[in-house]
Amino acid sequence: MIGERHHPAPHRDRLSGLGASLLLYTGPVAWLVQLCVGEMMTSWPCFPAIDRLDAPLAGYGWTHVGAIAVLLLCALAAAVAGFLSWRKFVEVREEVEGDHDELVEVGHGRTRFVALWGVYLGGGFALTTLVTLVAFLLVPRCLG
Repeated sequence: MIGERHHPAPHRDRLSGLGASLLLYTGPVAWLVQLCVGEMMTSWPCFPAIDRLDAPLAGYGWTHVGAIAVLLLCALAAAVAGFLSWRKFVEVREEVEGDHDELVEVGHGRTRFVALWGVYLGGGFALTTLVTLVAFLLVPRCLG
């Protein structure tokens, strides 16, 4: 029988399955939402049919500002997930003794591993989403 001190994730009670899922998936899902909604809001008013228009359809001028607002909300959601992952990582970083190379070989420190990947995914997708903001601001709306 394996004792509690030998469990590969002794701090598993500090990060639920739902919490781990939220930390890991919020950044990528926020980016995907921004990508899909941003594409819809910025392209359709300029390409409602086969020909490209010089200006958005009448009544759809708000979609550019709306796409930027969605982008900023999604970047914020990803950044918050990254920040919360960092806080969780700090809380569980001493889960098992040893450095990362040693623990990867034996599969210990799983809670720390999940929290660290939450930091990478949240921060990475927040930055990726903000890079899209550059395009939204610099590329002409319908003539680009």
